[in-house]
Amino acid sequence: MADGAADYRPMSGAALAALALGAASALAVVSPVFWVLPLIAIAMAVVGLRDVARPELPKAGRLAAVAGLALAVGFGAQAVVSTATSRLLAGSRAEAAARLWLTAIRDGRVADARGMCQPEAAGAVDTLSECVGGPVVVRRHWAGEQGDAWVVEAEIGGCEAVVTLAPLPTIRQRRPAERWMISAVDLVRRPGN
Repeated sequence: MADGAADYRPMSGAALAALALGAASALAVVSPVFWVLPLIAIAMAVVGLRDVARPELPKAGRLAAVAGLALAVGFGAQAVVSTATSRLLAGSRAEAAARLWLTAIRDGRVADARGMCQPEAAGAVDTLSECVGGPVVVRRHWAGEQGDAWVVEAEIGGCEAVVTLAPLPTIRQRRPAERWMISAVDLVRRPGN
């Protein structure tokens, strides 16, 4: 009995907490609201590793602390990379949709251009139709403040416009898809101004 008592080491509470928080870090992949979980789990794993490494009071739990650290780093990195990739793809899709819309206007395909607009933005097609000629230039894009909307600064002929686009969820070939629609257009500069 004395030998068994000598081998006994209490479990580090910090190491167990790191493991639990590391597992909970999976929520960070669901929403940026939970991005704080991997950070807390990493901090707790460091505390747990220090706790089990103290020579004056040896504790069990090194594996739990390391597993919690690995889970937190893995889920945290996946959350950040996934969000950044989604935003990059959405931005390039919005830019491509704006370029396609402006090209349809430039080429005189007014019906196609109107088909890409929500009702409140359809009037911009007629205004921009006066800006024929010249290349279609999309200078930059950034995330809008409302939901998934993106804003693109564009130029067609001598007109400059700020175009707001938003993805509209649809079904194509029985699979979820998105169709980018023009939701607002602010004309910045018209020819001759």
